[in-house]
Amino acid sequence: MNYLYNRGFDVYDIKTILSAGALGTTDQRRLVPTRWSITAVDDTVGNYLRGGIRNTPSVDETEVYYNDFLGNRFWVILTPGQWEFELVELKAPGSIWNPDSERYWLTSDHEGYEGRTQYVEETAGAYHAARLGALEHLRERDRQATVLVLRHVTSDYWGPAGVWQVRETVRHAFDEEPGTAETFQGAIGELSPRLPVSMADLRRKSHLVAGLQAQLSDFPTKVA
Repeated sequence: MNYLYNRGFDVYDIKTILSAGALGTTDQRRLVPTRWSITAVDDTVGNYLRGGIRNTPSVDETEVYYNDFLGNRFWVILTPGQWEFELVELKAPGSIWNPDSERYWLTSDHEGYEGRTQYVEETAGAYHAARLGALEHLRERDRQATVLVLRHVTSDYWGPAGVWQVRETVRHAFDEEPGTAETFQGAIGELSPRLPVSMADLRRKSHLVAGLQAQLSDFPTKVA
């Protein structure tokens, strides 16, 4: 897979080749279900790219990118530091993604500098697709960063389109000039009013946001 990727094949081409059972030695070749092949290629190529940026310098400042597509809103935050990655999904209530009619459903998965050793439990293939988009951008810049992707799945996203829309929306987020912030905490603070959940809820779910110092304004006020 990495051989083909380095020679200009996109992950879509490699996925098709893998699905057809055309990779590997002759006695090991197998037909692979499409859904498995997509995640396998995103994960394998992503791990390869992660290895390539391990010794690169960090980005110099906190950058915030945004893109939306098919009722999905993405914020991608790059902040100085060693490679770390987290995807947090905020799923609208009352949709096919979240049967709760009142509360947002939050899911997240995270990896540190050494990557993951266990299966992605909550965000599944979207995790590897979003991570690939971020890693491609960092490799192009020859930099590493701590990366947080926030995905707001709105009620407008009424039918599954596949993780390709996650991959492409993150990829194209980097086509625009980013906003900047002095710190990661500052970036989260600026984004908070645009998110459908409170900072307290986000802090409880996000590994990266949980490390930020809490403020009283982060918590919803209850009226007696």
